[in-house]
Amino acid sequence: MANAITAHGGSKPLNKPTSSVAGFYDISESTNALYAQANFEAGMFRGNLGVRYIKTDLDSTGNRSVNGDVVAETTSSDYSFVLPRINLAADITDDLVLRAAYGKDIRRPNFSDLSSSYTFSTSPNPPVAGGNPYLKPEVVTSFDISADWYFAEAAVVSIGYFHKTRKDVHVGQQDDPYSEPVTGYRDIIGPVCEQGGIWNPIALINVFGPVSSDVGVCVPFSSIINDTKDTTQKGIEMAFQYDLSAFEDELGWASGFGVVANYTIQEFSGGEAVNTSASRPSQVFAASTGGTGSLNVTAVQGLLNLSENAYNFTLYYEKYGLSARMRYTWREGFRSNDFGSTSSYPWGFPVVQEDRGQLNASISYDVNDQLNVGIEAVNLTESDVRQSCVNEGALLCFQGLTDRRITFGASYRF
Repeated sequence: MANAITAHGGSKPLNKPTSSVAGFYDISESTNALYAQANFEAGMFRGNLGVRYIKTDLDSTGNRSVNGDVVAETTSSDYSFVLPRINLAADITDDLVLRAAYGKDIRRPNFSDLSSSYTFSTSPNPPVAGGNPYLKPEVVTSFDISADWYFAEAAVVSIGYFHKTRKDVHVGQQDDPYSEPVTGYRDIIGPVCEQGGIWNPIALINVFGPVSSDVGVCVPFSSIINDTKDTTQKGIEMAFQYDLSAFEDELGWASGFGVVANYTIQEFSGGEAVNTSASRPSQVFAASTGGTGSLNVTAVQGLLNLSENAYNFTLYYEKYGLSARMRYTWREGFRSNDFGSTSSYPWGFPVVQEDRGQLNASISYDVNDQLNVGIEAVNLTESDVRQSCVNEGALLCFQGLTDRRITFGASYRF
């Protein structure tokens, strides 16, 4: 039976593995670094300052495959940075500490984003995904200041302000081919797609041209670029922790209870790399305004995966070998390139992950010094995942009907 051994959610048997030449890439990265740091302490002040110099040389080798013919190409690039940092703390009183920090750091690209490998498919629908071997690291210059008040034993309340300037932010871009408004036909004359997309010489034209059985058509192309304009991220963080361990004599077993909570509010602005609606969605946008033809809609992508508001609250108990926790987390809607559907940049934009909260809980018990048993529950409220295509609360692109998960476990130390 051919399907006796089949991957979950797929149709390809596990006993007949396949390979993809685009799955191969070779990234050679050589980095030289120099560090210097000095610690200081004077009166109520203490801290350190330092500097880091790095120089990186990079070679990216990738495959490009057309009709089984594989060509390997190597692209080279290099970069260097001077990255200063200073941390300062001031013990205002025995219970109150002020902290401040300034620094510059980098976030290197993922190796997969540097790969120049890509493979053309015989389908005209999915985008051809290609890396960018010239992608530079994202540079983050940050400043933050905070105050911590240790108002009781094993208790603290803190508030802090942070400000980050991001340069060369990594931005996903999808270049869609032009489709004729009435027929939906694309450019079928290669090898250059003058009006967008990338020429795929082996894709079936299908409904995108007058002769569906022929091959060769412009298809979407997705990649990662550096945004040419800085992006600013700033906000306030608040945290609180308190437990009753100091009242063991008065409360007995109840002194094992405690709480941890934090809340973050932030905003971000800047950037100029835009996403543009694909051809068919542009026709929908035109029709929604009572017009005909196409209405191209653009939006600055900005920072992804960042909620303006987010909080979590944890209630815990730690005593007599028993450890129990219940944690609720919530975050406001945010744009994301983590798609729940198979489509890449549906409608030409990153999806909007709608507001979502989740309740988790766990409990474990030390039977003795060696044996521990426990149970963990994830998503007790069965909160679903909802992603909108264009704007928050607009057209639904994906809905994940997530279930709760309960895990029993035990560990034994020899």
